Amino acid sequence: MKNISSNEKSALGVLHLKRFWANHLAKRKGQSVAENKNDWRFDNILMSGLNLALEETLAHLLQNELTLEEFENWILEKNDGKIDELEIERMNCTMTGEAYSAKLQAALRRIDEMPDVLSAEDLEFWEENGYVIVREVISREQAQASEKAVWNALGMSPEDEQGWYEKPIGKGIMMNFYHHETLNFNRKSKRLRKAFTQLWKNADLWATTDRTSFNPPEKGTYRHQGFRLHWDMSLEPPFRFGTQGLLYLCDVAADQGAFRLIPGFHRRLESWLKDLPENCDPRELNLDAEAVNIAANAGDFIIWHQAIPHGSSPNRAAYPRIVQYLNMYPLSFKENSGWK
Repeated sequence: MKNISSNEKSALGVLHLKRFWANHLAKRKGQSVAENKNDWRFDNILMSGLNLALEETLAHLLQNELTLEEFENWILEKNDGKIDELEIERMNCTMTGEAYSAKLQAALRRIDEMPDVLSAEDLEFWEENGYVIVREVISREQAQASEKAVWNALGMSPEDEQGWYEKPIGKGIMMNFYHHETLNFNRKSKRLRKAFTQLWKNADLWATTDRTSFNPPEKGTYRHQGFRLHWDMSLEPPFRFGTQGLLYLCDVAADQGAFRLIPGFHRRLESWLKDLPENCDPRELNLDAEAVNIAANAGDFIIWHQAIPHGSSPNRAAYPRIVQYLNMYPLSFKENSGWK
C-alpha cells in the first residue's frame, strides 16, 4: 500500500483519517509503516474529535480487515450517525494550522465568557492539593440515566446482588463501555468544559473517550480488583502539567470503593524521587498510608493533577461504585516519549 498523506481527506471530510486507517491496515498485514512525526498527535486529535476510544479502535482495526468505507461506517455508528461539522473543521484546522472560522471562534468564546465554575477557593485548593471536586457537572437525573446504562451494559441489576459477581466486569473493575447517548451527553457538559478551561487557561480543549468502571463491594472470596496507587504518566523528568478526571454516576461514600489519591503529591514528586534509594522502583512502593478517599455525589466530577498517585479503594459498603472516566487537554499538551 502506498504511503498516504495526512492531507488526504476521507469521505467524512476528515484529514489524516485515511492515513490512520491505511497505517493500521498495513500493520495488521505485518507490513512496515513509514512513521510521520505528526502521527501520534494527529491520531489523538482524531480519537477526540471523532469520539473514539483508542484501544477499542485499534482492536477493531486489528481484528477486522476493514475497507475505509467500512471503517468510516463504524465511526458513524459510534457517533449516532453524524459527525458535527464544527468538530470536523476544528480537527482539520488543527492539522493544517489554518485559522478557525468565525463560527468556531465564537463557540470557543462562549466557553471563555461563561461564569466561572471553579471559585477562587477551589483554585487555591487545587494548587495546594492537586485535585478539585466539581459539583453537579450533570444533574442527578442524568447521572442516574448513565448509571442505568452501565447496569444494562453489564447485564446486571442493582437489586440482584449475587449477579454482581457472576461474570467478569472487564480489566479488573474497568469496563470496555464507551459509547452510549448518556455518556456522550456527559462529555459535552458545559460546566465540566468550563472547569477544565479554568485549569488549563484555554477553552480550545479536546475531550477523551474513556472507559467506565464498576467497583462492587468485597464479599466472600471476592476482593478489590482495582489498581493500587499509581501514575498514568512517565516518572522521567521533566514533569509537565496534565489533568485526569472521573465522574461519579452514583453517590459514593468514602468506604464505597471511592477514588483515592495523595493530596499535594504533585508538589513534591520530583524531590521524593530523588530521595529514593538507588535501584528502588517507585511504582512498586506501597503509598496507601498517605491516601485519602474522596466521597462525592452522583453528578460530581473529580479532576486531579497527573503527577498525583491515585487509584480506587476497596469497596466495604453495600452498593457498587460506578464511574465514567473523562479528561480534556489542549493541543499544546505534551507527554514524555520515554517511559519510566
